Amino acid sequence: MQAFAEAVILSLVVSVFVASLLFFFYSTAVNGTELPLRLYTQVKRKYREHSRKKRVKERLEEFKTASGSRPSLLVSSLLFSLFLLVVFALLFKLAFFSAVTSDSMRPTFERGDLVAMQKIQTTPKEGDIIMFERPDFLLPFIHRVVAVTEEKGGKRKVRTKGDACERVDPWVLPEGAVEAKAVQLGGRAVVLKDVGNYFILDARERRIGRYGLEYTFMKNIFFILRMYGYAFCVLAIIGYLVLTIREMQTRKRRG
Repeated sequence: MQAFAEAVILSLVVSVFVASLLFFFYSTAVNGTELPLRLYTQVKRKYREHSRKKRVKERLEEFKTASGSRPSLLVSSLLFSLFLLVVFALLFKLAFFSAVTSDSMRPTFERGDLVAMQKIQTTPKEGDIIMFERPDFLLPFIHRVVAVTEEKGGKRKVRTKGDACERVDPWVLPEGAVEAKAVQLGGRAVVLKDVGNYFILDARERRIGRYGLEYTFMKNIFFILRMYGYAFCVLAIIGYLVLTIREMQTRKRRG
């Protein structure tokens, strides 16, 4: 029985092969070489498309292997939250740079430098560099805390001093007077040397001086950059949300 079935299958295969040859010769005799060439072109095009798709698939697999697994939704959310935190900190001036207008803190920083400040955590302690204002001065001070004392009623008082000064400042500040604290890394303030000169306007240097003539120009430039920065952040946030939603929808369809 098995031999009979094999003979039938072999006969069918031979018949199909012979029929294909007869059809090929017939088509060549009737239509010339056009049909065989057309068939050859179609087979060649299909083979090229198949090879191209195969190569693309292999490249994608290599890329996935090299780049590792996709970040999870939790990791993406944490990174996005961190980005938003930085944007809001800059937008609401929770972190900023302040220009130094005197040499009272030399050699830590000097007039014309920019010092990184933050308003997120302003509880003063000895050794901190703080920003505060005095009613008898137009510009704020950036001095170091040399003592923090607690008086009756639980109120804390702060004494300050410039690093370049020999004596402690003559005033005693309430804790609430601290407007910001300098960002310190490894006990050292984050300082941009000489950049603050562009942000210091001295009435005597309005027309003559190192940067007096450039003050208004630089002020307008930074204002424009800030506006474009806000717009870019908004567009980046919208784009990130759109791409995230699309990726989630794609994953649901595949799942």
